Amino acid sequence: MFEYFEWWTYLALFAAGLLSGAVSPTFGIGGGLLNVPLLLIAFSGLLLDKVGGDNELLGATATATSLGVIIFTALSGSISYIRERRIDYDLALRFMVFAIPGAISGALFSQWLKSQDVNKDVFQIIFGATMITIAMYKLTTIFIAWIRKRTGHEKEVDECLEEDCDKEQMERPWWKRTTFYRDFEDKRGVKFKYRAKLFPGVFIAIIGGFIGATLGLGGGVIYVPILTMALGVPAAVATATSTFTILLATPFAVLIRSFSIFGSGSPTGASIQWDIVLLMAAGAIITANIVPRFLHKIKSEIILVGFWSLATFAAIRVLLKAIGLINW
Repeated sequence: MFEYFEWWTYLALFAAGLLSGAVSPTFGIGGGLLNVPLLLIAFSGLLLDKVGGDNELLGATATATSLGVIIFTALSGSISYIRERRIDYDLALRFMVFAIPGAISGALFSQWLKSQDVNKDVFQIIFGATMITIAMYKLTTIFIAWIRKRTGHEKEVDECLEEDCDKEQMERPWWKRTTFYRDFEDKRGVKFKYRAKLFPGVFIAIIGGFIGATLGLGGGVIYVPILTMALGVPAAVATATSTFTILLATPFAVLIRSFSIFGSGSPTGASIQWDIVLLMAAGAIITANIVPRFLHKIKSEIILVGFWSLATFAAIRVLLKAIGLINW
């Protein structure tokens, strides 16, 4: 499992970790959509040596190894966001109550499909096309809002953000409330005031976790859109909360991948290459701790544009892989 590499391999894996650690907490993603292509494009030879030259195990090994890196990236990013006081813990825990069962059921469903030799291309094509459509819509609305703001025609939002605007909700016990009001300030003095609508957002989290685990595209690519679009959470808080959510959910994904529930064969988690994980994690821990300290200087619009651009890349990758044009 643990082997000696050429000096440049150590350096390259460390650099890949630095990149992953910088991108992941910035956009609230786990890093899989960046780590997997990096491993399959830049380190395919190294992975092939690890799996004895078996091309069929190449993709699974890259995906599993990426999960190992995500544990360290999400942990470092979450610790940094805890220091910055940007995580909405109440919302994250309620979100996870629904997201984790969805992710577990999606992972089990994926294993079952594999045991039955069922092709998942149809699911991937539908997901990729839907994600591209949503991403194009969101990028367009962000651009239109920016133009309105520049020209002095910014659209006014008539939405009450005070708790006394919804006395019926506030009189309910906390476990019966479907709307939560937030008004807090982070470590850098940035103020956040918003209304989080739990219904139907948290229920959509079940579908999001299921789809993400089934297609191997979980994490922030699923969680951030739900938090921002369905629950109404600001982008800066959504990325921090998503990072914390990924930290809680990833161990479940690793456990599911570590055991073959359906059919026979070696455990799928055996393909995690921990020497590669530790080398990438060494770099990821550094940038994942540093980057969140400077995110308060970046406008929410820039974060959203970056996120939806990455989501578009992920969706295009899913489509191209589904129709057989690429194998990474």
